[in-house]
Formats: sequence, structure tokens, C-alpha cells
Amino acid sequence: MDIMKYVVPKDLWPETIIPDEVKEYIGDRKELNLAEEILDRNIKMGRGRKIAIYFEDRRVTYRDLYKLSNKIANFLKSIGIQKYDRVGFRMRNMPEAVAVNFGIMKAGAIPVPLNPMWAKKEIVHVSNNAEIKAIFVTGDEKTFDAVRDSIPELKTVEKIIVTEKEDVKEPLIPFNEIYKESANFDPVPLEIGTPAVILYTSGTTGLPKGCVHFVENVLSAVYLVGKYVWKLTEDDVVGGPAPVSFAMGYGNGCLIPYFHGAATSIWPAFSVDNFFRFVEEHGVTVFSALPTAYRLILAHPNLDEYLKKYDISSLRLCTGGGEALGADTAKKWMEKFGMPIYESLGATEMVHICISNTVAPEPRAGSIGWPIPGYVARIIDPETGEDCKPGEVGSLYIKGPTGIRYWEHPTRSLIEKQKESVKNGWNVLGDFVRKDEEGYIYFVSRDDDLIKSSGYRIGPDEIEQPLSQHPAVKECGVIGVPDPEGIRGQLVKAIIVLKEGYEPSEELKQDILKFLEQHIAKYKLPRIIEFRKEPLPRTATGKLLRRFLREESK
Repeated sequence: MDIMKYVVPKDLWPETIIPDEVKEYIGDRKELNLAEEILDRNIKMGRGRKIAIYFEDRRVTYRDLYKLSNKIANFLKSIGIQKYDRVGFRMRNMPEAVAVNFGIMKAGAIPVPLNPMWAKKEIVHVSNNAEIKAIFVTGDEKTFDAVRDSIPELKTVEKIIVTEKEDVKEPLIPFNEIYKESANFDPVPLEIGTPAVILYTSGTTGLPKGCVHFVENVLSAVYLVGKYVWKLTEDDVVGGPAPVSFAMGYGNGCLIPYFHGAATSIWPAFSVDNFFRFVEEHGVTVFSALPTAYRLILAHPNLDEYLKKYDISSLRLCTGGGEALGADTAKKWMEKFGMPIYESLGATEMVHICISNTVAPEPRAGSIGWPIPGYVARIIDPETGEDCKPGEVGSLYIKGPTGIRYWEHPTRSLIEKQKESVKNGWNVLGDFVRKDEEGYIYFVSRDDDLIKSSGYRIGPDEIEQPLSQHPAVKECGVIGVPDPEGIRGQLVKAIIVLKEGYEPSEELKQDILKFLEQHIAKYKLPRIIEFRKEPLPRTATGKLLRRFLREESK
């Protein structure tokens, strides 16, 4: 099959284990259409009038979503999109983006979400790398302009369908043309064991990498996360600000809730005001966001007023991932909101979440929990290859129904990356973790960020969390730098931006070290403290880019 030539060679794939309950659901079928399984089943089950999407003041039913996705599939067929063709979408959070995802799937094509944070360089690379035939884009300046500027360099894109614009020229087509199409469509099934979705990594360590997910991988993630992590029923509303055309938000807003008959509340952006407003107005029961969002809510000067003004009693589950939350944030949230934050760990390479506190006997502050049913995890010492003892820091190895299969293309070969990422059938995500006696896993650091000093493996978050609580510290980042004497391997370096009213001084450095001594082991104390005035480098979603700090320190 032609599409398979773009997947890394089979002998480099991880072992994937589809759980019995998912096998039972698939039965003896050799092919299926994911949109039919995830969306259309709601029509068959009599949920047509039920709300599927809450978006600001709009309410979109399952029937609305079904009909629009069929129109999109018919439109794609009319412009020549065929089975296994790749179709990109870079859209603001809005119901049309969800319909586009399902319309692409119904046409038998492969959705390729395009991160709304990407600049022209990444859009050109991903479009040419995936050989995308058509792109859906929203017409607002922030989302559209980079796509428009990319057009001369796009080698395979034939049509760009744009919302909110009418008077456009080829290759642009107004989205409104889609409404002329028929609302009836027979979904095109894809074979089990072939690509159904390609998710690209964010590109924080170079150009984005394509992660290929087969039909059964996507279905397994949708089934398991909904059932075991969020424990969804058709009364649930999953809400949050993550962009639907990027990995985490794609799972949250375009896939998982609908399979379980639940609704989504997709937000135009994150703000503390939006959190309280949409939880109340949309009746959000499950809130999913990056740790940054939880910290911003807790730090808001009017938090107590918000808590009095809004009714957020619908909320039953708060989940987070993407970076370490920190025990301090978890405890403060519990004190203010009376409910825990259930930390999780997932990856673009694994479709969605694969470890979560929601499947452990109880949530542990600072822990990411246990592997979700269907997954197994090991913690391996990278030097000896042996399993780590409880408390020892090692590399996370994981296996289950999803796994790492990179998209292999002449514009960027990922065979070497594939070999690094799969060891003896296990997925190696590049996360360093530790496990306690009871099986709870704790995130320590990304591989690149891990500090190796005097034989110890130190995660920067372990130092940044308490350091950020010092009254003088506005923000901070911790990295490892080479020991000039060559004794310790690396030295711990803290880079600090001070709050207004504080000035850098030797006395302040000593005060910060004394403060840290109360919270962390001595071997983790920074040997170098640097004060700086400019803000620390971060991604558009607020993640600290320690890679840039390391480059600046060279």
C-alpha cells in the first residue's frame, strides 16, 4: 500500500498491545471509519438533538456536527481528495474545526492538525513533509497570514479553504462553498493497521516531527482515556483552552468526548475570566489544562471574588499535563477549590494520555500516577539498562495500544530518531521519572533538561518549584552547565527574574540559598545564581524553554 512507504520500517516499530475490550469492540472488522465510530454512533444511539459542542454563546448538536461533517466530506471528494490523502487544518477553536476533522476522516483522508502557534517556516515544512493536498484555515489575521505567506513554497497543496473570507482567488476557496454540498455521505473506511491521523510535535527542539497513528491506535486512545482517565458519561462536558489543531487539544476537542456521548466546551483562549465564565455557562464537568493555567488562576488577585460570583459546582475533575505541576500548586488548589488536580503524562507520539493519577487508588500531589489500563511502564537506568529501584531516577519506557511510528519522508528522515525512540519494543519518550514503593510515578525532567551533577540526576522542576516561592522571585529557570573544573560533570545554575522592588546582590543570593536549603537536598542547591531583567523564553502556551537558557549560558 502506497501510504505505508511513508512510515518508518516495520522492524523499527514498537510492540503495540490492543486491549481485549478494544479488540472486542472492533470485532472481526478489517476496516472502519473513525468519524463513523466516534461521531456518527451518537446519531444511531438517538443523541442527535443532544449538545455536542458548547462554544461561547453557540450550542451545536450532534446532528448539526454530523451534517456539517458530511458536507465537508462531499466537498473534499469534489475537489479530488482521495483515500489516505493528507488534509491539514489550522483553525481557531470553533465548532467548524471539529466538523472539519470529522469531514476529513469521513472522506477517507488523513487529518493533519497544524499548530496555530507555528510560523511560516513550520507550516511550509509540515505541508511539504506530509504532502498535504488541502488546508482548512480560519480567516483571522493571526491564523491565516502565515498560511497565505506560505503559498509560494507549498509543493503539494492544491486548495486552501478559508473561513470568514468571500472575495478570494485560487488556490483560496471560501468555507461557505461547503454549505452548498449534500448533508448525506457514506464514510470511506480505512484498513486496520494503516495510518488514520498524523500528529506533528510542537517543534521546540527543531522542525516538527510527524507521528503516525493507525486506525486501531486512535480508537484505543479514545476508548481508554474516556473510560478510565475522565470516566465519561453522556452527561459530561469536557472543557479547556487547548487549541483543537494541536495534539492535546485535538484529543480533547476533536476526538475523545464524542465517542462516549459527552459534550465539549472549546474556548477561544485561556483567561481566568474564561475559566469561571465557561465552567458556569457550559456546565463543564472535566477541566483539562496545562499547569500554567492552574497557577494563573491561583495567582489572580480577584480569585475570592470569582469564587463568590460564579457557580462552578458542575466541576468534578481537574486534570493537567505537559509539564510538572508541582506539589505546592496541587496543595493550594485543593485548599481553594476543595478538589485535587489529577496530573497525567501523555505525548504526541502516544496520541494522548498514557499515565494518570486518575487511575491510581488516590491522587498524590506531585505524582503523575499509574499507567492507564492497557499500558505498562518500566523505569530503566540508561547506563546499566537495568530496572531502577524505588526512588531511583531513570528513563521512562512504556508499552501499550499506541506507540512511536515516525513519518518518513525525503524532506526529513526520522529513521535514526526512530531507533533512539524504540528499544526492544518499548517506547522511550525522553522523560526521566522515579517510582515510589507504592507504584506512583513522579516526573523529574525531560531528557534534554536533566542535570547530571556528582553522580546525581536532578530535575530542574525540583528546584524551580520551591525557588519560585521566594518572595523576591518573579520567575526562574534552572539548567545544568559544564563544571569548569571537570569534577561534578554539571553545575546547577539558577536564572532569576526579580520582582519589582528587589535588586540583585550577594546578600540576596545567600538569602535565596538559605530559603532553598529548607526545601531541597543540599546536592540540588544552585552553585551559580544569575539575575536577569528580560523575561525568560517561553512557548506560546507558557512552557519554559530551557534549551535557550542553555544556549545563552555557553
